[in-house]
Amino acid sequence: MRYILFTLFICFALPCVSACPNGEKIARLKGLPSAIPVLAECALYENDDDTQLYLGQIYENGQGGIPKNIQKALLFYHLASENGNAKGQVQLSLLMTKLDSQENSRTVILDYFIKLNSQLKNRSKSSFQGQMLHPYALLALAAEDSENKWFYNTKTKTDNRAKTLLNTYKIEPAEKEIALKNASLWKQRKMTDIAHEVLSPQEYQKFIDAVYPKVGRPDAFARSRAVQKLQDKLKGLLK
Repeated sequence: MRYILFTLFICFALPCVSACPNGEKIARLKGLPSAIPVLAECALYENDDDTQLYLGQIYENGQGGIPKNIQKALLFYHLASENGNAKGQVQLSLLMTKLDSQENSRTVILDYFIKLNSQLKNRSKSSFQGQMLHPYALLALAAEDSENKWFYNTKTKTDNRAKTLLNTYKIEPAEKEIALKNASLWKQRKMTDIAHEVLSPQEYQKFIDAVYPKVGRPDAFARSRAVQKLQDKLKGLLK
């Protein structure tokens, strides 16, 4: 666990370009115990969110000779969720809700946060701060339409379970308001991260000034134009 948490800084300080083979194929050919080092490298160094999701499922359930490890499941679901992977967001929400409903399991989440934030302390170059959204916020993000997620670092932008789970989730109004606000702030951070990654310093500053002005509300037209320019730039890079 210590090694995995330490490598988070490296993973999130690098551009998110995946060069990972299919994790399930590796597992079928070599068996899971032999495939785990390759899968972990893909998940951590290549920041491949589908591999992160796959490892989360392996560690949550214990599969193919790999023992169950809920803290590692939280870690890999958390990483997939940070990339905007809708299935990872749903799985993380379900696991956190399950753990929180069992008094003797709540310490697992707390211990995870303590270890994670200890490893990330003073590592300001990484955009990953070890923050985890409320389960309701995760479901709200996962339930959004895919066209609103053009700046996410994932191809897995939908999960058919998300809207149903969101509609049946029991939450107090005040808690819901905070969760949705934090989900919105998370999206702002993701867009800002992408802008910083793909725009020149001058373009990035203009983007920030238009979208998140230091004083007053953003001008709706200027904000829309800045976001559209970022979207066009990202599309051009992905061609």
